[in-house]
Amino acid sequence: MSKISKKRPIYVLDTNVLLYNPRAIYAFPNADVVIPDIVLGELDKVKTARLDRELRYRSREISRILFDLSSNGNLTEGIRFGKNSFLRVVSFDASKGMPEQFTSKNSDDKIISIAYQIKRDGGDRSVTIVTNDLNMLLKAQTIGIKVEHPGEEFAYGGIKRAFFVIKSHKQSFSTAVAVIAIIVILVFLPQIARYFGLQQTTQGTIEGPPELIKEVQNYQNQIKVLNAQKDTYESMLKRNPKDLQALIGLGNVYFDMGRMSEDPDNHRKAIEYYKRALEIDPNNLSVRTDMAVEYFNLNMYSEAISELESVIRKNPNFYQAYYNLGMIYYNGLRNLPKAREYFIKCIEKAPQGSGFAMRADSFIQQIDQEMKAR
Repeated sequence: MSKISKKRPIYVLDTNVLLYNPRAIYAFPNADVVIPDIVLGELDKVKTARLDRELRYRSREISRILFDLSSNGNLTEGIRFGKNSFLRVVSFDASKGMPEQFTSKNSDDKIISIAYQIKRDGGDRSVTIVTNDLNMLLKAQTIGIKVEHPGEEFAYGGIKRAFFVIKSHKQSFSTAVAVIAIIVILVFLPQIARYFGLQQTTQGTIEGPPELIKEVQNYQNQIKVLNAQKDTYESMLKRNPKDLQALIGLGNVYFDMGRMSEDPDNHRKAIEYYKRALEIDPNNLSVRTDMAVEYFNLNMYSEAISELESVIRKNPNFYQAYYNLGMIYYNGLRNLPKAREYFIKCIEKAPQGSGFAMRADSFIQQIDQEMKAR
């Protein structure tokens, strides 16, 4: 099998990108796609971990896709697939070294080092890490490696948000709920925390397994950012109670806070601010879609459906609404035929090859398997 092209860009995919969309490898036509072997190891852990059922399904789906592609050649040597793309699995090569400040004991460092080694071997070729992980982004930038976020359309169900979005940190180790539980344990049940190898020092820092510490720190940093945004938007509203940007911004802040804390009050506050924004701009379909998501989060399915149907009446091509309706009927009402119908509609309306189309297709395959097993 021929080696990776000497001219085309190279994209190195992180675990969270594949967990969000198992078919993410197909989002890079005319390019070379690299999956680090460390990523495959993390995905294997997800298959048996006590995580969300959908995450476990996605991990198995990635394995199935790669297994099918392997029939065309050796993944470690590289194979052609999709729209003139080239895929290979790459291992960290200790003999090639790594940046001074990095350690081979850290998964993120090894993934970045693989990109670093590929870039060094590839001369002036463009090498980009695709990730949702803020810490990885910052680390990669310190050594001159480009980092690309999958993008809003790829990562969210509405223009800005979706049901069951992979968080910006890696969920292969824990979910946001687990992080909150860790914080509660540290404060109220220190003896249990010690059992898991976690403890809080007198200075307030946390000691324990690096993966769990990273999760807690990511969570705390995101909360700080959201609180700062909330203060800014609240100041704007004090000056002008009908400031549309501030109303939407506060709705988004409470949306994200609710997603991280599972506190229903945050979902209710998001709806409150979205409603106020829609009073000013009733044709803002993105805000109406986000509000529908929040109704879903509160198990208010009929309200969520009503809002999304309103979006479709105003714009029959607003594919995000079809996608979210599919999610309501699939994960909420468990009406598989209806969910399938909306996912098909999403594929018809969404741009070809977009994250939404690929995600909808993935759900259709999952639904077909479930209906067949009944």
